[in-house]
Amino acid sequence: MTDTRQQLALGGQKMVEDLRVLLTDSEEMLRLAANVPGEGVDALRERLGAHVQTLQSALGDAQQNAQRRYRAATVNTERYVRHNPWRSIGIAAGAGFLLGVLSAR
Repeated sequence: MTDTRQQLALGGQKMVEDLRVLLTDSEEMLRLAANVPGEGVDALRERLGAHVQTLQSALGDAQQNAQRRYRAATVNTERYVRHNPWRSIGIAAGAGFLLGVLSAR
């Protein structure tokens, strides 16, 4: 995996984690606002409710996108291994050798 792809993957994971935190915080604020009376608070509750729904939708979309990309990577890896079995064995053996050398240090 190239550095750019790693950074994009880490950025995507960070975004999903941030969305989860934001969703949790918004749900907590909505729960706390439910106990406060007042007209201004009613508008706040409605806005928070809309934000919670938007965040839930965005998080669901992000998870579906991640699952779709994972499946595509799995299919591509399996296809490569089936079309290049000896090369795949060589790569696996080389990676195992390097890991063995590094762990022996």
